[in-house]
Amino acid sequence: MSLALTISLLAVLGFGAMLWLTGIGATALALLHETQAGVAAMTDRELDDDAKERAVRRAGLRLIGGAAGLAWRIALALGAAAAPILLADWLGLARLDTVLALMLRWDYILLVSLVAMGLGAGLRRVRGNRARDAKATGAAARYSAADRMVHNLAFSSPVVLRAAGWIEDRAVRAPEPGDAEAPILVTSLARGGTTALLAALHDVPGVATHLYRDMPFLTAPVLWNRLSGGQRRRVTRRQRAHGDGLEIDLETPEAFEEVLWQMHWPDKFGDSGITLFDTADRDPRAEAALRHHMARIVCARRLQGAPATRYCSKNNASISRLPFLAEAFPDARLVILLRQPVAHAASLLRQHRNFLDQQTRDPFVRRYMQDIGHFEFGHIHKPLLFPGMRSRAKDPGSPDYWLAYWIAAFRYVADHAETCQIVLQDDLRAAPGATMARLCAALDLNPGQTRFEGRFHSTADRADATPFDPGLRREAETLYARLAIRALA
Repeated sequence: MSLALTISLLAVLGFGAMLWLTGIGATALALLHETQAGVAAMTDRELDDDAKERAVRRAGLRLIGGAAGLAWRIALALGAAAAPILLADWLGLARLDTVLALMLRWDYILLVSLVAMGLGAGLRRVRGNRARDAKATGAAARYSAADRMVHNLAFSSPVVLRAAGWIEDRAVRAPEPGDAEAPILVTSLARGGTTALLAALHDVPGVATHLYRDMPFLTAPVLWNRLSGGQRRRVTRRQRAHGDGLEIDLETPEAFEEVLWQMHWPDKFGDSGITLFDTADRDPRAEAALRHHMARIVCARRLQGAPATRYCSKNNASISRLPFLAEAFPDARLVILLRQPVAHAASLLRQHRNFLDQQTRDPFVRRYMQDIGHFEFGHIHKPLLFPGMRSRAKDPGSPDYWLAYWIAAFRYVADHAETCQIVLQDDLRAAPGATMARLCAALDLNPGQTRFEGRFHSTADRADATPFDPGLRREAETLYARLAIRALA
């Protein structure tokens, strides 16, 4: 028996070694990427039918080649496994049927599998230690090939997300209308501090937000959470793609509400920019769907164990919809973050350059941001078309473009300031506890023992003003002072 065991282990080692030597892992991964590329092409709404056909044809040919590559590698591995068994039988050292009977025993299969998994985990850990720092803000922050396939399918058409929500309402439990009362809507231009404020409000008892766990089937958060593994599904906490030091995992709140706005008001999203909403854009059915989605998120958080009662979103595009939101959702609480203009514009420019690079290196970053409605930066940048934007600076690569954008946005805010609660980012930096206590009181929230000090930068918000036009700086600073007087005190 000991000789048969030795022969069997040699066969297992031969099988594994041949798979490793022939690079079957890379081949299988390439095959998965080709499958994902074909699915992405079929579901890409920016491609015409001819382009889709060409892309799918190319992917299909590569799949055939990849499958052949897998086949000969597996054949070689099986040959390497069979060689010691057949040789031992021919030499009379161990009978073939004895070795095969041993290898088919459940305890043998279990033990060998556990040892193989342990060795594999050890090897991955050694390799991972060398690559972890390089991946922290890069490739590891992006989806795997399988994740990308699921994402592309979920966002292939609004029909898919609508159907997912319809199924959830009937398979789990439709939310109650009262679950969407008095929603809290946080907005500003991107880089205004809305992510940090959303995270702080997420810590307050009773507040329900979107989570990364909800992706990609945002309209069916409860059902998708159950189908994808529930609380057992984990990812390593890591820096988000913005490279700003903020770390994320599946429980991190994020801005996904814009998906609903794109779904129900697609005509507002043009090639040159996103047009503003006004009261003339009211649509009772779309508004009811958005209200229902708010209730669904509250219901989802409650069913997942949180004491949720109030929906809270961060949606930077909502800064262009103030009169619409005030009329369509009169019970909503609108919160606008106000940041020093030069520092804000400098941060916008940095992120634009960051995402130009990321979207060039990885086309899926571009696809992902388009699908979730984040058109703020990079090659897909679409400005919110505030009055005066078309006559301002045209080049998003210039500092003055972003300062002019800030002026146009916050001049619009000043015209509608009575509909919202303005919060200074400087106050959140200097006195986070006191500022958040005042904000929670204004929002009818009870923060309890929640501590907010770690949620905001504590350093002063400064940036080099020299790249910006002096006239624009003065205009922006005057507007900032005018709005700061109306801020939460």
